Amino acid sequence: MNKSTVEQFQRENRPVWFLGRRTAMPIKARIVKICEDERSGEYAALDYICDDEYAVFKTDNVHFDCLYGSKEDLIADICKEALKETAEIKAAVQTKDDCIRFLFSHNLPCAGRYTDWVARRAVQNIARKKWGLDLK
Repeated sequence: MNKSTVEQFQRENRPVWFLGRRTAMPIKARIVKICEDERSGEYAALDYICDDEYAVFKTDNVHFDCLYGSKEDLIADICKEALKETAEIKAAVQTKDDCIRFLFSHNLPCAGRYTDWVARRAVQNIARKKWGLDLK
């Protein structure tokens, strides 16, 4: 979202959506205020919306470009980025040597929130299709 859209959503008390950092799940919130600091730039201070779907009371600070007007827009953007990243990985990993280099330069093991799940799935698919390897 750009700043004018964020201001409009705040004035109209409309909910915004963003991707939770720890949960990687869509979160619905209201804009409490618009903030700015030297290091982070402009961001929105948010209060989570507690309703039938979400039962968490929390606040967060989120940059404008990570805010969406609807859950559907957020999910569509996440899918678009995942497809783009997958295509880039497929282009980069052409040989087993490429695959090994990729494995050693990215966080693909099961390491909770540190795991790059998109890259992990992409490499698993590449290894299965190209070399018949079942990487789990």
